[in-house]
Amino acid sequence: MSEERVESQGFFEMLWDCDHCGTKGLLGKSQRHCPECGAPQNPDKRYFPDEDQQKAAVGHQFVGADRHCPACNTPQSAKATNCTHCGSPLDGSKEVRGVVAPVAAAPPKRRRPWLWIIVILAVVATGFGIWWRCVRTQVATLTVTAHRWERAIAIEEYADQQESDWHDRVPSEARGSSCYRKQRSTKQVQTGEDCHTERKDKKDGTFEQIKKCKPTYRSEGIDDDWCTYTMRRWRAIEPVKTTGTGTSPAWPTANLPPETAAGNLGARRQGKRTETLILELGGQTCEVSDATWRKYADGQKAKVEVRASSGDVVCSSL
Repeated sequence: MSEERVESQGFFEMLWDCDHCGTKGLLGKSQRHCPECGAPQNPDKRYFPDEDQQKAAVGHQFVGADRHCPACNTPQSAKATNCTHCGSPLDGSKEVRGVVAPVAAAPPKRRRPWLWIIVILAVVATGFGIWWRCVRTQVATLTVTAHRWERAIAIEEYADQQESDWHDRVPSEARGSSCYRKQRSTKQVQTGEDCHTERKDKKDGTFEQIKKCKPTYRSEGIDDDWCTYTMRRWRAIEPVKTTGTGTSPAWPTANLPPETAAGNLGARRQGKRTETLILELGGQTCEVSDATWRKYADGQKAKVEVRASSGDVVCSSL
């Protein structure tokens, strides 16, 4: 996206008011002395005119900020070597102070310290309540009453299945492709500009008016072909399972048909094997690892952590 565009709209005269006779609205660049009483301009009293009072500084070339005459304090051009008012050399003269264009201030936020105190207390109380009811534990001795197990073998079948993707991602071996147009992404289209003007005191009796513009955009959809097609892949179907009790689990028998050659439609094969081991104790159950499952015997006492509020076993403590 484009960056902010900056455009100079020209130089305009600052204004100043005479400290001696009160004459107002004198031009900062053209009138270095008051036409009523002859008093020198005070550069610290320059100000921006209203927009309907702006007077262009015709033919103005910026050469630098004015400097105070060390002898009479009269503002002098950056190119001057001697004061045009008193003739003193301008060696060691200091730059005049600039004026900052006013910016609309945001309304002050009302501070409510008591509101923060209430929020903090509510958070602390909520955290304590969660810890008290859900986290706090105590030690209990429970009896292991049974060992349960379940083993499963996933069965996969080589079959036709429908898939969908963008046209450029459809595999070359796909069959029966059917496509339609739909939005895939968006792009930003410039619709215009959002502009404002700023005024910068050049500190030589003039200010420069600058127009700053940022581009505005709208989102526009970009369409592409979305396709549905058929692929032959291995897919998971109903697994075979077996369950039991005791400490000698067994795997189920898959009983696959003999015509299971890979690549034939309808072929089947064994997939991933999974095992679930469960301990029963105190009327509750815990799914555990093989090492933990074989660590205990039926009828054995086990020290475990339980939730203080509910009595639920913390299975990780086994």
